[in-house]
Amino acid sequence: MSGIDYKRFHRVLTRSEELGVAPDARQVVSRVYADVLKAAAAAFLGAHKSVVAGESAAGKEGTEAAAALESIDRPYREARAVALAYVPTLRVPDTLKRQPTDTDKMTAIEALLDAIDDHVGSAWADDIVNGEFGKLAPQVVKEINESIDANKDLANAKQARAAAYGPAYEKYLAFKRVVRAAHGPASKEYKRIHLRASGAAEDDGAEG
Repeated sequence: MSGIDYKRFHRVLTRSEELGVAPDARQVVSRVYADVLKAAAAAFLGAHKSVVAGESAAGKEGTEAAAALESIDRPYREARAVALAYVPTLRVPDTLKRQPTDTDKMTAIEALLDAIDDHVGSAWADDIVNGEFGKLAPQVVKEINESIDANKDLANAKQARAAAYGPAYEKYLAFKRVVRAAHGPASKEYKRIHLRASGAAEDDGAEG
């Protein structure tokens, strides 16, 4: 559902909740809110909260993964060059900068370490495995995995929010019609929960 302003719809549903549970709310408004909109609104609001949290987590994990990859770039290139110097026929992955995705970079790190592990016992291989590359590799792989998982969680949260939007929007329209009928189209109650055709919630101005 591209083009949907989820943030504004979150604001409108929050205002609808405030209106529906207000101590001085008209009985018909509070009843329709509780019976018609409340459950669908809660599902959307919860899903939106999960997306916001997911965006924060994905951003954090992405930053940490990028830093980890930066830290291992030189040790990786060095380990790769040394391995090929001793075993020119060794099958090793290309440099990290040539890997198109973080998953490919992670696979390349693991593949290079595995190729060198096959030669453990040789002084050059022992130096790599016990050196900077060998020590950094597991931590970098962990950071990349955490970033990938965070992005998967975010994608799932966005799908859940998109699924919750339709039912919530339908119930919101029904509730808004009741508020309009109960308070009038010029009322502050109606204006606060009215979405313009552009998707913007009215704050002060007249109905568009």
